[in-house]
Amino acid sequence: MLKRIRKVVFGLLLIILMLVLVLLLTINIPFDFFAHEQSEQDYSHWMSDTLTTDQRIIDVAMLGAHDAFSADINLFSQTDVHSAASIQTGITGLLIKGFSVKQSKTQVSGITELLTAGVRYFDIRLTYNEEKSSWYTTHTYFSNDLASVLEEMNTFLFAHPGEFLLLDIQHVYGIDYDNPAENDVAFAEIRTIFASANVLEYAYEQGTKELNEITYGDITNNKVQAGVMIFSKMANNDNAFWDYWSSIYSAWPNTDVPETAYACLDTYAANITSGDALTGALPIVENASAINAQEGIRVLQGVLTMQMNGEGIINALIKWSLIDRAREFNSNLIDQPNFANWMMTMPVIMVDYADTNYENFLDRVMEMIIYYNETT
Repeated sequence: MLKRIRKVVFGLLLIILMLVLVLLLTINIPFDFFAHEQSEQDYSHWMSDTLTTDQRIIDVAMLGAHDAFSADINLFSQTDVHSAASIQTGITGLLIKGFSVKQSKTQVSGITELLTAGVRYFDIRLTYNEEKSSWYTTHTYFSNDLASVLEEMNTFLFAHPGEFLLLDIQHVYGIDYDNPAENDVAFAEIRTIFASANVLEYAYEQGTKELNEITYGDITNNKVQAGVMIFSKMANNDNAFWDYWSSIYSAWPNTDVPETAYACLDTYAANITSGDALTGALPIVENASAINAQEGIRVLQGVLTMQMNGEGIINALIKWSLIDRAREFNSNLIDQPNFANWMMTMPVIMVDYADTNYENFLDRVMEMIIYYNETT
């Protein structure tokens, strides 16, 4: 009898083990089950074609890419321990790596494709890759060597006078900004990469005009050349790198529920209109250099974020990947009745999977952006 019970228990344990293995294999499949829907339109010259030189840059509507340079993240990418959660490292990290990769990759295209799709605002995350002895773009996993990204960016800028980019160095992981020794060394290294790629040649510098006075004509020399503005949270004395805290409003809904995200955007728009919103507007961060958000670059964070709890993980499994979720959410975002008001108060429309044309998202949002700039 005891022998039979042991056999039954062993059989049940074997079934449970097999189910666990099947579940792990299923959730770790690293690819999506749809093809990238690409627009047939070329938006490489949309700024030079549609903007007037007297438009203030803080009022120019544009498309932005959240975690812009994460397209090369895959199952074989090296984990960035400085940006990864503890569950994404070690043995547990290996067991869930395919699932984690699908929640870390926010774009499917490289910089040239994003620029051709009309993206002009880039949310950049960086970490120093010790193994490669180089600074890399990152989002839990290392994606691209920063130097190669900027060299490709320089090629586009040289070929497209009249276009300008806003480069938001949103995070530099593994660096204590309050430690001058760490901050200064890291900044010097990052600045050197920007300079070597020739991107600093296009930089509009602080001290020439106040941010709220700079026009499209100023930043492009009246459409004669391309331009960039670079924003960083790192302390520095280089006028090519604008202080993030006194320049950008970018409040984060931090939810995976669309209705909650829409409610947050309503609140952010109301706070900007009333004059209560300040730049550097992550709700948990205060900074002495913050100014009225109406005088800065205002970013609409149209993103959903996986929540690291039971419900959030289940929701992530149902939606399969962050890219899959963004593919549907982007189209629904611009269909919201309050979207026009959100764009008026937060003209930079930053999304995951920025160049998807699922349900004609890219073509529709670019049409809205161009129409807004031409009529407002």
